[in-house]
Amino acid sequence: MGISLVAATLGAGIACAPFERTSRRGDVRTVSRCEASRAVVDFDPEGALATSEQVAFTELVDRGIGDLERVLLVSPPIEPRSGRRIRFVVSPRVAMSRTFGRTVLLPLTRVRDRRAPYLHETVHALVPTSNRSSWLTEGLACYLESWTAENVSGYDAHVFTRAGDRTIHQAAARYLLTNTGRAVLPWIGAPGQPPGLFEDRNSVARPFYVLSHSFTKYLVESLGLSAVAGLASTPDPERELARLSGREASRWREEWLAGRAAGSRAPGD
Repeated sequence: MGISLVAATLGAGIACAPFERTSRRGDVRTVSRCEASRAVVDFDPEGALATSEQVAFTELVDRGIGDLERVLLVSPPIEPRSGRRIRFVVSPRVAMSRTFGRTVLLPLTRVRDRRAPYLHETVHALVPTSNRSSWLTEGLACYLESWTAENVSGYDAHVFTRAGDRTIHQAAARYLLTNTGRAVLPWIGAPGQPPGLFEDRNSVARPFYVLSHSFTKYLVESLGLSAVAGLASTPDPERELARLSGREASRWREEWLAGRAAGSRAPGD
């Protein structure tokens, strides 16, 4: 489907028009670019969405950025508001949602089906991290995605679990009864990430993200969002957690594990 050469200004001040984008390799592609106050969204012409769908998604991500900014503004020293808008790229060429700096890549099929983790990836863009603590980087993004969708606006992509924020602890308890859950447990509350995190999305990423979400939520419930979000901007979150709370990260993990419901039915290995 070709892109109309007629610019459109639709929605809440959202303007969409053809835009020539140059890749790192020097290739030039014409995309449909929609611009809002906080977001710029480039839609690949291959399998292009209708203009109304492009506008609706741009409105969605623009509102999501604002919602997350308001939530995170209570969490210094993070300063989520930046003079630069966040750029989203929606394309069938994107196989997995990723964020690089303030550029978010999303698969077109997930956007079309309202399964795109746009809130999760927006957290990565707003709260850049320079540490190796993947449990916190991903756990915070999962927590804020689900909490914002359930309490403010937008939708939760439910990439790894249908639990949402309200029942994530129960989902974590079930995974802790499985071999896959126990296999990734050493990386919860500790630096690094389990091998195969990006290659094995079912047996490694799924339990790791669920457990990271639950552990992060437990810390937020105990210390508050301001404290936990602040950890993400430090080079050593585990050491900062110990300094802030007087308890080692390993001790926090023990208490979190002790609080998970015993005897939950395993989801299947």
